[in-house]
This record gives sequence, structure tokens and C-alpha cells, in this order.
Amino acid sequence: MKPSGKIMGKKDPVPSRRYLDMWALPGMHPSNVDILQQMKTADTNHFTTHMDTVGTVAEQDLESGSWATTHMLGLRTDVWKVDGAELEDALEVMRDQRRQTLKKQIKKTGRLSAKQKADLDAQLEDDDVMQMEPGEIEKRRLVLKLFKTSTDRVRWCGTIEQVTMTEVHNSIGSKRNLLTMVVMLPRSEHVTYIQQNHRTFRIPSIFTFGFFDGQQMHHVAIKRKWVSIGADFEVECDGESIGEIDGRLFSFGADSYLDIDPGPLSENTGFIDLMTLFTASVGYHKAMRKSVDRRVKATLSGQSHCHVVCNEELRLRHNGRAAA
Repeated sequence: MKPSGKIMGKKDPVPSRRYLDMWALPGMHPSNVDILQQMKTADTNHFTTHMDTVGTVAEQDLESGSWATTHMLGLRTDVWKVDGAELEDALEVMRDQRRQTLKKQIKKTGRLSAKQKADLDAQLEDDDVMQMEPGEIEKRRLVLKLFKTSTDRVRWCGTIEQVTMTEVHNSIGSKRNLLTMVVMLPRSEHVTYIQQNHRTFRIPSIFTFGFFDGQQMHHVAIKRKWVSIGADFEVECDGESIGEIDGRLFSFGADSYLDIDPGPLSENTGFIDLMTLFTASVGYHKAMRKSVDRRVKATLSGQSHCHVVCNEELRLRHNGRAAA
């Protein structure tokens, strides 16, 4: 008998289908009050007091066709909606650091003489940082987190963060505001950078990233469709189509279907969670680009100090090979 080529007992891969219900009013959704309270009291340090629940994720059972809500999405409001008090605190820190820098330029250590103090005061009076207003600071950054929910526990499944440093230099080089995000998944030693790319004569957005599944690197492109009613994207892996993001037009938030065809990645939980986080971020892209535009304009006009880079973002660039 001719062998069939199929390994006995091994099931064929199945597709993955999720629906993201992104709320128009973060933290408020009448049908999810109980789950929201569960998130607030969750035994995880990833859901902080500065986080609002902004949506739910439902998965479809392929046999019955029914949907079940399985995940929640949280937004770090303290870095996305920076209030006036936080900007004033950030400006005070910047001013103190600038004062110390100018002081060390005059005298590295010790107290300043009366003349040196007068020189310092004169420099501070004309310094750009000292003359800044809180509203000139650009500190906004997107941080979204995905949580799997059940009746007895809440588990962190991943985080997607905006990387403003990379966005600024890429945007300056390409003369087009480009987004950069990084995804961190639990039990993974690797982070995944998702980069928006600029291609001449291609107006719709295209994002690319490399996903390492522990054994193989998959090269993924997420291409926004030329003609679409909502925010629709084609998902390709190594040049082959593997799925799509179908944005809903008539919705209060940025609701979307995420479909991944049967294949090596459709049953990879980490990849599906990563794609879910990217899909959730789409509704924030317009505001993110405006933030990048302000940072780029400030940098090109000699006001790069207006672009505040927080310590959490700097840690994303940590060099693990640096000598202790």
C-alpha cells in the first residue's frame, strides 16, 4: 500500500478566529461590569491602578460556531492620557537635570563661587528647557495589555508598547511619520518589534516583523488593503497570505475580526496573542502618528528636549551583553 504521507494520530491545523470589541468609552461597558471588577482585583502586577479596560476579545468555536469572551484588553492611561500635573512634574525633573548639567559644566564638584553662581543664573535664564511650558512636552505613548479571563483567575498574555525613539529617527529618515511597536509575551525570551515601513507610491500602511516560535523565524507583513470599508489588513508570512484583519465600519470603537488560516501559526497561542494586540492598537494609530509628528517637528527645530523618553522605554534598549 502506498503511504499517505500523513503522520498517524496527528490532527490537521485548524484556523483561528477572534473578534475584538473595542469600547468607545474606556473602562465603561454595561455588559462587562463583573469582568471589569475582576480585572481591578486581579492577582497580577500587569493590571495596575493606572489601567483602564478598553475592550474584550471573543473566540469562535469552529464546531458550533458560537462565540465566547476569553480575553480583556487594558490601556495604561498614565502614559496615554498624561494630565497637567504629570506634565508639570516631568518638567520639574527636566529643569532640575538641566540645572545640574549646566552647573557641572561650570564646576564639576563643590559649591559655586558668587561669580560662578551668577554665570549659572544667566545661562538658566536663557535656557530653552527652563523656558518651557508643560504643554510643550510630548510624553504620550501607547501601552496595551492582553489578559485571559476565567471564572477564578486573570492571566497576563502580552503587552504591546509604542517605541517613540525609533519612531522619531525612522520618520526623519523617511520623511513620513512611521510607527514602531514592541510586543512582549510571557514565557518568551524574545521581544518582537513591529515596524511600519515606507514604500514609494504605496499609501496604505504596511507593517513587518519577525516572529520566532522557538524553532523557526517567521517573517510577517501586515498590509492595509488599498480599498476597504473599515481598517482592513492582509496578513502574509514569508510572502504567502495566512489571514486578514477585518475592521468593522459601523462600530462605536475600533472593532475587528482577526482570522488566521490553518497552518503552523494558527495554533501558536503566542502568535495569535501578538496579532490580537496589534489589531487592538489599530484604533490608536491616528493619535500615535500625531504624537510622532509633534516629536519630529520639535526635534528638527532644535527642540528635541520636548520629546521625553521615559525609563520604561529606555529599558527596551537594554544591552544584555554589556559588562557588569
